[in-house]
Amino acid sequence: MPNNINAENAVLGAILIDDKAADMLIPTLVRDDFYLAANRTIFGVMKDLQERSVPIDTVSVSDELERIGKLDEVGSIAYLSELAEGIPSAANSEHYANIVRRDSLSRRVIEAGNDIAKFGYESEDGETALEKAEQIVYGIAEQNSPKALVHAAGALAEAIKNIQDLQAGHVVKNAIYTDFPHFDNMTHGLKPGEIILLAARPSVGKTAFALNIAANAALNHEKKVAVFSLEMPAELLAKRMLAYVSKVEFDQMNVAGGMNSGDYAKLFKAYKALIAADIYIDDYSMNSPSDVLSKCRRLKREKGLDLIVIDYLQLMSSGTRAESRQNEVSSMSRQLKIYAKELNCPILVLSQMSRDVEKRDAHTPQLSDLRESGAIEQDADVVAFLNNPSRYNNALPKDQVILDVKKNRNGAIGEVKLKWDGATTSFMEYEDQSADFTKPEEEYVAPEEHEQKAKKAAEKGAKEAGVELTDGTVQAPKQERKEPVEKPAEKPVQDADLGKTNSGTLEKLEDVASDLQEVVSAEELPFDVDDLPFDVPAPSDDDVPFDLDDDDEYVDDGDDGDIEY
Repeated sequence: MPNNINAENAVLGAILIDDKAADMLIPTLVRDDFYLAANRTIFGVMKDLQERSVPIDTVSVSDELERIGKLDEVGSIAYLSELAEGIPSAANSEHYANIVRRDSLSRRVIEAGNDIAKFGYESEDGETALEKAEQIVYGIAEQNSPKALVHAAGALAEAIKNIQDLQAGHVVKNAIYTDFPHFDNMTHGLKPGEIILLAARPSVGKTAFALNIAANAALNHEKKVAVFSLEMPAELLAKRMLAYVSKVEFDQMNVAGGMNSGDYAKLFKAYKALIAADIYIDDYSMNSPSDVLSKCRRLKREKGLDLIVIDYLQLMSSGTRAESRQNEVSSMSRQLKIYAKELNCPILVLSQMSRDVEKRDAHTPQLSDLRESGAIEQDADVVAFLNNPSRYNNALPKDQVILDVKKNRNGAIGEVKLKWDGATTSFMEYEDQSADFTKPEEEYVAPEEHEQKAKKAAEKGAKEAGVELTDGTVQAPKQERKEPVEKPAEKPVQDADLGKTNSGTLEKLEDVASDLQEVVSAEELPFDVDDLPFDVPAPSDDDVPFDLDDDDEYVDDGDDGDIEY
């Protein structure tokens, strides 16, 4: 298997002799990156010591190894001393660590190939083997791309740009707008990496609302949407979307002779629009989070992906044995949050509510009503409930549904009144919302006026703050890595080698000029230049310090700087 024991020893030796090397290297490596068993054990102890904030050196590492009974196993303290003495400096330790990581990755790829071959022989069908192979390969890719701390300049510049775009009336490119205006104002759009949880009791319309959002995003904003349905077949989902887009009633579709030519025209127009849209449906009822990830990776790579809808969480299985259903749902919730960040798109997850909402007098949904897992509440960025108040109060309109946003990390919480049209499985917002969401009507302003106004405001603000804008955008400064430079020892002026130090590296011009100034000041001139009664002429050919006979001939032998006569 690929390995480089010398590089491994150099990394461990650098950690033993240099605290800075330990802080830099240990977080970027794992125990299994080391091929030699003794080196794996030693690095594991070093990592434990760093986590406990214990200084790492030969004494502390040997003491810890002896405490756990593995000092003799790694070769006693003599081996640790050999590691520390085998590297004179930690200057190249990062390069050695790259070699260790390279060989470790090669070994993992080889092991993955063996596992994939094994699953290929043992699996009952090729699709299962393919999905398993994708999981293994992408698992290696995830482990091989750790993110390090970076300066906040890039994120700050991106945030400023997003604010400027919003002020100018531009739609944020990477946000998904649902076309439910009050909900969009609260969330500022569904953003990449977010989990949006939509919960409701059965038959309130959570699937229909999710499909409305999916259709709006795909048709009105040209987004690519993946819908995973663990409950309904793809044909029924498509039928619901056709009813929503065409506004042809479900009952008319399901009754013989119920549709006229006008209904057919609207239905076919909706069909053409949905066919042209990028909506993908998977109705496999046994999908696990890893299955969703594998299929979405493939779709993102081949077509692109902007929004994922999962209907619904409690029907999903993790595919592994768990202590309880609550632990299993908690694990899946956490996985989906990680996948949302990796795929860089929002995931709209539907969820069932417990019966507790029906037992309370107010019948108002609470975060604690999320069924089977409180982890969903923690992992989700937005938690919204669909509630039909007429179920508990006959005096209220039957078609009124409340979208109750109980959690919103990036915006306000509150209620949005929706009107439900069961015939076409459509939701729309009431124009008359509660006082919290009613804003005075503003005079219409053209988009270009918004843009000009925002541009002038940004330029004025940047001038006051002393910030430079390039094409109206703040540019993040490039972060350059600065290494500490040791100042060379001073040397006598007479030994100065112009342009070079003792180590052979170029000096700064100002340092050379300083040396020359010292040389000139050290010379004692036999006269004072200022007292001369005449101007000193510029040097000419007559000032050559030797004479040339007429018969002497200039010869250039071709060597740079060598002149012969």
